[in-house]
Amino acid sequence: MSPSPSAVGDKAAAGDPALPALGTRFTLSGYTGTIRYIGSVDGTNGTWLGVEWDEPDRGKHDGIKDGKRYFSCLVAGSGSFIRPLPTLQYGKTFLRGLIDKYVEQLHGSETQETVILGSSNGAIQVEAVNLDKIRGKFSRLDRLQEVSLDKENVSGADAPGELREKCPSIRGVDLSYSLIPSWDVVALVATELPSLERLALNNNRLQPPSYPEVLSGAFSCLTELQLNATLVTWEAALNIVTLIPDLKHLELGYNRLEKLTYSILDLTESVITTLNFDGNQLSDWVGSNRALMPFQRLTRLILSSNPIKSIPIPTELDAPLQLTHLSLSSTGISEWSSIDALNAWCPQLEFLSLNGIPLLTQYSDTETGRVWQQLAIARLPKLRILDGASISQRQRIDAELFYLSSIARVAYPSEAARSAAHPRWAALCEAHGAPITKLGTTTKEDKLKNRLIEIRAGLSTTSPSTSAPDVLASAKSVSVLPSAPLRVMRLKVFKLFKTPRGTEGELWVRMADGSFAPLGDATGADEEREIDWWLESGSEVVLYIKQ
Repeated sequence: MSPSPSAVGDKAAAGDPALPALGTRFTLSGYTGTIRYIGSVDGTNGTWLGVEWDEPDRGKHDGIKDGKRYFSCLVAGSGSFIRPLPTLQYGKTFLRGLIDKYVEQLHGSETQETVILGSSNGAIQVEAVNLDKIRGKFSRLDRLQEVSLDKENVSGADAPGELREKCPSIRGVDLSYSLIPSWDVVALVATELPSLERLALNNNRLQPPSYPEVLSGAFSCLTELQLNATLVTWEAALNIVTLIPDLKHLELGYNRLEKLTYSILDLTESVITTLNFDGNQLSDWVGSNRALMPFQRLTRLILSSNPIKSIPIPTELDAPLQLTHLSLSSTGISEWSSIDALNAWCPQLEFLSLNGIPLLTQYSDTETGRVWQQLAIARLPKLRILDGASISQRQRIDAELFYLSSIARVAYPSEAARSAAHPRWAALCEAHGAPITKLGTTTKEDKLKNRLIEIRAGLSTTSPSTSAPDVLASAKSVSVLPSAPLRVMRLKVFKLFKTPRGTEGELWVRMADGSFAPLGDATGADEEREIDWWLESGSEVVLYIKQ
């Protein structure tokens, strides 16, 4: 009869060299996984290892075979059974990994060595002199401050005192893609690095600490922690945070988080200023921000690539956030009302990323590219950086004036309705003066097409400076944003008449007295000036093609 899973597990824990313990991390043929089960499988002979692969596509099930559950997986479909093969690798200690990567045995050559360039696949060989001096420099482990051991198969800690003695200066460590099985092991390593400030544990599968005291004092200097793609839960992350007193920067990206819940843990003493939730499945803006309220020093929040579709106006239950930096790139935001609400949620907001959201798809071409930026800037009074671009005082004034004029052109049933649709209307009117507005029984939808002006354009081979062309009798119409630069208007007219590339031409505008004048400065200095500097809806222009 095959041994029971518990009996086999006990055997592994007792030190049977042929069997790992439950929770052990391993690599096989370049793939990494975790042992979730050790024992027999119905209908087969011998011992099997039930494993959960870090890459779900390598799995075949989630621990169920022929209707019987043998183990569970964090990600559905990422499990399979394998034999306890001798080719399974269970990793090395931190110091062994450090020596393997940073220390190379001296060759004893006093003159030169032949070195093959790695990117040449053996095709290029060069002669190098005194390489042992370089090896000796890197072998001084006591001087190392930043250590990268990602994908080095580190799985365990060293004997107490050994790492501290050899590497007293380490301040930053990257242990991503490691074979470390638990927070207990992480704590053992960190305890030996008393100056550790930065720790990356991305793409690991860490079991929770056996008890909180395991981590107590292990991270006394740690300020930055990366737990991206570790599948850690929000609750488990908070339990870790409370044990790292000086933590300021925490990354929790790509952990399949669907919801942030309010915690009963006391987080009021947390000094976290930055939280990164990039690439999760968070969709509830209100719930997420209520869960973050205890982080009173939080100023930077990254929510990019989450399916957040809207941001409502906060209620009396919602305290304003102290955020100065916010990333909503590649979220599902599709309405300007969500950007209006940001001013209420984040009154101190200075840096904002919005690229890749559905709201901006209607502003994707050259002509309209600046419009959405102006509309965003005007809605957020303290914004200084938008999608990485600085906002000058002149740009802010222009944006607010443009926003005011665009609001004024839309008919609303009352001024109260206008203010409700545009919360900054009153403040902008006070700052710049109220424009002439329209009132109506129905509100004209505030879409991009409603802001366009129509220009009539004709084509002439005779200079308008010498004769008044009659080509406007059969003029064509072209629609353009009044805020677009003159060069865009010029390109549209050339395209309207299908003029060949390289054709020389000038734009002339009909004046009030019927005469014509060149449109823009002949030197090209006016090419970036907005069209409404010269034109309004109904204006007439002539494209003069030089023969």
